[in-house]
Amino acid sequence: MPQLSAGKRARLPDSVFAYVDSKGRRRLPINDEAHTRNALARFGQVAFEDDAARERARKRLLTAARKYGIMPIGFITGQLRAQQSEAAAGRLVIELRGISSIGEVEERLRTVLRDPTLSVLHWSASLDRYVDGQGHEAPLPGPDDGRVVTFLERQGSPMTALVHDPSIARSQDLVKTVTAAVTLAIENEWLRGRVEASATQARRLPAGFVTFLLTDIEDSTALLRRLDDRYAALLEDVRSLLRTAVRGAGGHEVDARADESFSAFDAAPAALEAAMSIQRGMHERAWPDGLAVRVRVGIHSGQPTLTDAGYVGLAVHTAARVCSCAHGGQIMLSGPAHDAIDGAQPAGITFRSLGSYPLRGLPEAQPLFQVEATGLPATFPPPRTGV
Repeated sequence: MPQLSAGKRARLPDSVFAYVDSKGRRRLPINDEAHTRNALARFGQVAFEDDAARERARKRLLTAARKYGIMPIGFITGQLRAQQSEAAAGRLVIELRGISSIGEVEERLRTVLRDPTLSVLHWSASLDRYVDGQGHEAPLPGPDDGRVVTFLERQGSPMTALVHDPSIARSQDLVKTVTAAVTLAIENEWLRGRVEASATQARRLPAGFVTFLLTDIEDSTALLRRLDDRYAALLEDVRSLLRTAVRGAGGHEVDARADESFSAFDAAPAALEAAMSIQRGMHERAWPDGLAVRVRVGIHSGQPTLTDAGYVGLAVHTAARVCSCAHGGQIMLSGPAHDAIDGAQPAGITFRSLGSYPLRGLPEAQPLFQVEATGLPATFPPPRTGV
């Protein structure tokens, strides 16, 4: 097929293009037989503004095919197949209203879209990645895997990813219809899905004698007022640093909300390793407007109860109180955490006893220790007991 130069294309009238959009952009030239055949092959790859625009382009394309004596059997077959899929997608909108589980969404989509390998993945905030219906981590396909991902969001946050055959993405209206149906179904089941996902993740958390690491950002309200819309990006940077440190030390992120994070470790020295990485990373990072962004870190060891909803028990509350005692840039240990680490810390790390303090909601005064090491600030006000 002879290539159309920019100059020659510009000289062609609108009448020899199957599609001219509302902004005057011209698609699918049909100025001769070769270009008409090419337009027939590429019709399904064009994103039309609406159904009426597609229908007008289809008629003009078929008229050109008759003019040049082309029998567009493949084109007509593809159009019929697309119409059948779109009709099925319309039925899907109705059918998904009555699903009894999220797992049924995947099966119905496979049937409607004729893609037996289609998969529905769900976003896990605690894992910071997508998981399958069984809660197992599911990597997204790469550019050479021959699959396409359609992302669905809920209130601007990741919710679901549909992994499917590339041919489905060529019909924009089909994709819109299907994603609308799936979004409605999954949002209707959102709370139950969150509970199921939490239960799956809880079963992977360490049990027995565990060590908790809690953090929060010091004076986050002032940072929000100062940065306004830019605060969200700063918060995401802090969360990324925390997750990297926790995972690098073999920990498990249990929860992250607002400016707080909660992680669990099988061994107390690993929690200390993560805490050191967090504070050094925060100190080395350059923050917007030259601001000093600091996090409080609290570490406590205990034996909580692990349920499908996560950890419960006095150990969780103690860990939260220890964190609230710390100042920005400081690592605070409870007595049990100190005992679980003492002697196993790397060379150059020492613990300063700060004394025992009554903490809100706890039956007995708690001994507190400050972690000291080269590169970390060592001078802080007394613990923030709030009592």
